[in-house]
Amino acid sequence: MEVHAHSHTARKKWTHYFWEFIMLFLAVFCGFLAENQREHMIEHKREKQFVTSLVNDLKLDIAWLDTVEYSALSRIQHIDSALSALPAQDQASMPLEAYLYLKKAEIQIMFFPNNGTITQLKSSGGMRLIRKRNAVDSMENYDRLMRRLEVRRAITNEATHDFTEAMKKTVSGHDLLRTLYDSTFFGKKPLAQAIRLNSQYLNELINQCISLRVRCGSDIKAYAFTRQSALGLMNFLKKEYHLK
Repeated sequence: MEVHAHSHTARKKWTHYFWEFIMLFLAVFCGFLAENQREHMIEHKREKQFVTSLVNDLKLDIAWLDTVEYSALSRIQHIDSALSALPAQDQASMPLEAYLYLKKAEIQIMFFPNNGTITQLKSSGGMRLIRKRNAVDSMENYDRLMRRLEVRRAITNEATHDFTEAMKKTVSGHDLLRTLYDSTFFGKKPLAQAIRLNSQYLNELINQCISLRVRCGSDIKAYAFTRQSALGLMNFLKKEYHLK
């Protein structure tokens, strides 16, 4: 019976296993660092995209605030022109010109913010992507300002509604139809240069004119402040994120 000799491999030293562990650990750790760095780069890119989008929203807000401020100023001018032409309490008619000024004063261009970016940041948890605390604070302050403007818009709408209702009660609809129908629909010259009034409501109309005028003046100040806030936030974000 033959006996075969068995070959034995040399037993590895503990240091060999130690270095294998170190190499494996370093490979895993470096992979983790690379993945973490990649995620940070993606988040920083998304952060800048959100900020760029917000800056564009602010540019639109600033332009629209200029428009609504001019609209409110025009309303004041039309009300002033109408008040100077309105008759005394005991008179039963007013010049057609005064009525036309009142109708122009009804026109209200309202401000609706371009808040798509801020809404997305708030609803999707994107605010966590904004690393700079002062930038977050500035965005939240501007968002609160937009919510206050919503309340202001509702109050101005109510003042406009009351003004319109007072005008409807004061002006004789039958006389208005007879005077302006052909002019409005067929481009003809108005049939008369005066419109009869329900004089018992004239004082209410004058009061509503004054109330709406005061409201428009208050809106102009609010729009100017909001415009300045939007411009300040836009310039701040441009500087912080090195945007053009």
